[in-house]
Amino acid sequence: MACHANLSPQEQQKGVVLIITLIALVAMTLAVIALVRSVDTGNVVAGNMAFKQGAALAGDSGTEAAITWLSGIAGVAASQNDDVGNGYYATSQETLDMTGNSGDSSRSLVDWDGNDCNGAVAGGAAAACIQPAPLIPANAAGYATRYIIHRLCPSTGLPNNCASTATTIAGTSSGAKDYTTKGGLSGTAEAEYYRITTRVRGPRNTTSYVETIVHF
Repeated sequence: MACHANLSPQEQQKGVVLIITLIALVAMTLAVIALVRSVDTGNVVAGNMAFKQGAALAGDSGTEAAITWLSGIAGVAASQNDDVGNGYYATSQETLDMTGNSGDSSRSLVDWDGNDCNGAVAGGAAAACIQPAPLIPANAAGYATRYIIHRLCPSTGLPNNCASTATTIAGTSSGAKDYTTKGGLSGTAEAEYYRITTRVRGPRNTTSYVETIVHF
């Protein structure tokens, strides 16, 4: 014969309290897990933002160094030919793969790390290994930069077919009375375009690229 135990109201109440307590513990555990994940995500986002800001500042410094160097040769005969030791090229090198992400074996790579493009040319993965400017040592935040400069021309030599813009040159003539003199008239001259690509290598081997177009 089956026996049935009758629980007192107090015992029934204890059982309900136990169930509610277990539910509350589960809810608190889930809340703690969510909070930990939120903090981790926040740290990752903050770290990424800090890297982007640091990389941007270092990239600006590298680009400014390139512009300073370029200002010494832009528009003169020295700009018509490559200066490999300073990372300057008088042509645009359209097949150049700046980041090394292309799989085309006819591409040219930039030797950013000074390791002969990691043997890509010898292994048939690239057609050429191009030298950038010497490494600018890491700053206090740990960001090191290198840059490479290209004159936007299809060939070396005179900039007859280069990408350029017209800039006004002030003349000396001011009216009809001057037309019979040998004073110069107002005119224009073409300013050549140059592409500066700066690579920033930061903490934990993070990498960023900055491309700037300038003209002189």
